[in-house]
Amino acid sequence: MPQSAERILDHATLFNEPEYQELFARKKALEGGATPEEVAKQAEYINGWEYREKNLAREALCVNPAKACQPLGAIFAAVGFERTMAFNHGSQGCTAYFRSHLARHFKEPCAAVSTSMTEDAAVFGGLQNLVDGLNNAYTVYKPDMIAISTTCIAEVIGDDLTSFIQKARKDGCIPEDFPTRRRIPRHSSAATLRATTP
Repeated sequence: MPQSAERILDHATLFNEPEYQELFARKKALEGGATPEEVAKQAEYINGWEYREKNLAREALCVNPAKACQPLGAIFAAVGFERTMAFNHGSQGCTAYFRSHLARHFKEPCAAVSTSMTEDAAVFGGLQNLVDGLNNAYTVYKPDMIAISTTCIAEVIGDDLTSFIQKARKDGCIPEDFPTRRRIPRHSSAATLRATTP
């Protein structure tokens, strides 16, 4: 197998491994597809001046959201601070993708927790998910800072992180002297909990 704990490959090079190339060849033989000559012709076209001029004439930029999104950037920034827990207010799948992507980037496990919002939270709001998640994250990991970012699901339904964090403090999930401060303006996908420095 190309993936193992001793040899973790970046996603950009993983599919060049012989096992995957053989799998792709079998799939192509079963499903049909372009011949090597057609592929070579297209490769020549996309490296030519006609294609270049078409690209430069575009007025809109296309962004692939699977490559990077704001919550992934927020977690990437959070892991740069010592003893900081990256905390995602959103679905568990988003956080799993972020952890996988960053683990491949850093070539080691990347810690991040999630409020694991489901359909119920998407309809009724993720207050309880956030309160319980903060309680668990603070109790288990004892971080100096918890960096909270929201994913699309929390932003779409309009969860108010500031009031949710205040509720978590009131319920005793985080200490009273664990100050909260918004790092980025409202509706822009991040808030931060900072610990007092000794």
